[in-house]
Amino acid sequence: MRRATVRCLTVLACAVSLACGARAQEMPRAVLPPPATVQEVLVQLPQVRAAGAGLALAQARGERLRAGPHDWVAKAGANQRREQGGTRYAETELGLETGMRWPGKVAADHQLGAAVEQVAVLAQADAWHEAARTLLADWFEALRAARTDQLLQAQEALMARTLAATQRRVDLGEAATLELLATQAEHARVKAQAARAAAQAMLVRQSLLRRYPGLPDPASLLPPADAPWPAEVPEGGTDGQDPAAAWVARILEDNHELELAEAQAGQTRLQAERMQLERTPDPTVGVRATRERGGQEHVLGVYVSLPLGSAGRRADAQAALAQADVAQQELARTRQRVEAEAWRVVGEAAQARATLAQQRQALAYSEKSAALQARAYALGESGLGDWLLAQRGALDARLAAETAALEAQQAQARVLLDAHRIWTPPGHGTPHAEH
Repeated sequence: MRRATVRCLTVLACAVSLACGARAQEMPRAVLPPPATVQEVLVQLPQVRAAGAGLALAQARGERLRAGPHDWVAKAGANQRREQGGTRYAETELGLETGMRWPGKVAADHQLGAAVEQVAVLAQADAWHEAARTLLADWFEALRAARTDQLLQAQEALMARTLAATQRRVDLGEAATLELLATQAEHARVKAQAARAAAQAMLVRQSLLRRYPGLPDPASLLPPADAPWPAEVPEGGTDGQDPAAAWVARILEDNHELELAEAQAGQTRLQAERMQLERTPDPTVGVRATRERGGQEHVLGVYVSLPLGSAGRRADAQAALAQADVAQQELARTRQRVEAEAWRVVGEAAQARATLAQQRQALAYSEKSAALQARAYALGESGLGDWLLAQRGALDARLAAETAALEAQQAQARVLLDAHRIWTPPGHGTPHAEH
């Protein structure tokens, strides 16, 4: 009977050890929601929709720039002429005028309008990418909570069977009441852990699904509780290139945040050039017709007016140049920050792989120790306390290894997301990989 009590724990340890050896070389388990589902969810997020509205606004502003600042102005006037002799004449005047942009300004406004629209396009893509980053972090938080809940529920069921077997041994007089109390205490501890994990998993899951309606339940992607979770990050180097440097290069070569900063700096430069052109004022051209002396005289003429340059226009041009310089410095700061962030993300992925390997090694040692303690207890060579302590250590090692596996998967997914291999915005192009 004592051997039967231990068997329910040793079976799980053996199953996990075999699964680790059999699956270590498999490709990573798909832990991300389907790409089509992610696109449907992201496109409905308020921040992404706001960026889409910003694109419509930019298109309207670009059209306004191309149309120019000048409108046609119609003029009409009525006069009453009176001569000394008492004769009076009704006179009228009609006119039509408009400002005329210089050809250089027309070309500059067209370029500036295109730049405004390009900034909005990149801002929308950047908003999509930032929303995808947040979704990724929230998804893995829910996945970790669900996996912890799953493992602790399995452990609680296992301890319940162990408690029942120990109770039978006590009833048959084969075990002391002290062993039953120790088993009850361990079962209560695991049960409390499982209840807390279940509550946390439910809260995180509800928060995820409320924030991202349409996502599948993360628990539906979990492997069985007795199966390991492989998480291998693909290497990115080719032809002897450093893998980390290769991934960083991929991230930087197609980076929405950096492209947005470059476009904003370009737009500011075009605005400065446009303000320089504004130092030469636009002329106003008009035609007018008058009817004088009661219709005895008719006058038809054209006129041109030209504002004279002022210190105000020079100051505006200087301010625009200073703003362009500020934008260039901001671009340099953004480029530095984005590059540092890329190295950090890639470095975290490498560190997550190393941590996973260490945690799996610790898990193997803990499971081996637990199996030996179970065998020793079955043979009467050690006490129940040593056996329960070894099982507790194996559970802690399993939880740590599973957490490390999920962190490695998250780090891998973050690298792929920043390199635009997954979850690309609509119209961005076919990604190289989808997970």
